[in-house]
Amino acid sequence: MAKSFKNTVFATTAAMMMASGIAYAEETIKVGILMPVSGGGASYGVPAVNGVKMAVDEINAAGGVNGMKIEYFVRDSQLKPDVSVAAARELITKEGVDVLVGAVSSGATLAISELAKQEKIPLLAPIAKAAALTSSKLHPYIFQLAATTDSEGRQMADALSVVGAKKVCVSGFDYAYSHDLFDSLAKNLKDGIEIVDTFHVKLGTTDYSAVISQLMGSDCDTVAGAVWGGGFIAYMKQAGPFGIFETKKLVWGAEVGSSEMAGALKGDYPEGMYAAAYDLWYAEGSDAHKKFLADLAVIEGTKETKMYPVTTYIAIQFIAEAVRKAGSADPQAIAKALVGLSIDTPLGTRTIDPNNHRTNTGEFWGPMVTVSGSEAKQMSPAEYLE
Repeated sequence: MAKSFKNTVFATTAAMMMASGIAYAEETIKVGILMPVSGGGASYGVPAVNGVKMAVDEINAAGGVNGMKIEYFVRDSQLKPDVSVAAARELITKEGVDVLVGAVSSGATLAISELAKQEKIPLLAPIAKAAALTSSKLHPYIFQLAATTDSEGRQMADALSVVGAKKVCVSGFDYAYSHDLFDSLAKNLKDGIEIVDTFHVKLGTTDYSAVISQLMGSDCDTVAGAVWGGGFIAYMKQAGPFGIFETKKLVWGAEVGSSEMAGALKGDYPEGMYAAAYDLWYAEGSDAHKKFLADLAVIEGTKETKMYPVTTYIAIQFIAEAVRKAGSADPQAIAKALVGLSIDTPLGTRTIDPNNHRTNTGEFWGPMVTVSGSEAKQMSPAEYLE
């Protein structure tokens, strides 16, 4: 098997230094961050980068890991698989990163994962949820820290039962995440509930009038959705005038119950939509969670903090602990140390399953409702499900 470019350079450089009698010392742990920081995915990617900064600053201020500081490099994935792979390759060959973190889109993350496998560089996926990442596409260097479409499908099925759905339309972006999610949903539907129509749209769609008209014409009583990010915002703003919120119940995955989405939509957010979120700034949690939110509020300049920072904050926590356990920032040593690793996070203990490289990550689920004193709707009651 051919050696990767990065590992070949590493081995050659180390050999030259040993031959000359110079001791090799790793001074930094280099982490490549692949997130959409422009366009429709920026509402996810920019907060995610804040989570990286927060964790790195805390770890470095405490002396680093085994005497090594963490250095990170951000590249814009633009939600595009080809752009993401090119950026990941550049991070490996030019910046010499030891580990990758990203991306948002499952399609982009699946593409990066193939490169990580080829180059033997660990990839931590804190947001992408497609089950294929750690099922049919599982390899020694991919670690899925997000809740998967398998678990989300089960939780969405429970939510449909709670709202009293009988006939369901599903609507999402036409790519891996939505397909995996709705496959899982179909397998977990309760008796008396059926999927009657499927309405997918191309990733990056901005005009949802056609799909909204189709939904209005369907006899489904509930819409189960998976459109996310800027697409979700446009979808909801365009759907309101059609009267869909008054005629159909809504259950939506893709973490649209976050303050990012509720804050962007304000009064256009449908009252009572049953939604999911990784984190809620107003949730009652542990002391560790309260401290995390307080520190994040300082960085973001508002108490109504965003959801995605916690996902990448936890990713950096895993990397630091893996380096500490391995005693090295060598990519293959990090990958081996991640298998079965457990850490304490702001949202409880997280463990990477040694068999499928997934973590026991959960989500908050509940109806989004108007609350006194806030322009943005909040989830109430909010239940945390793993």
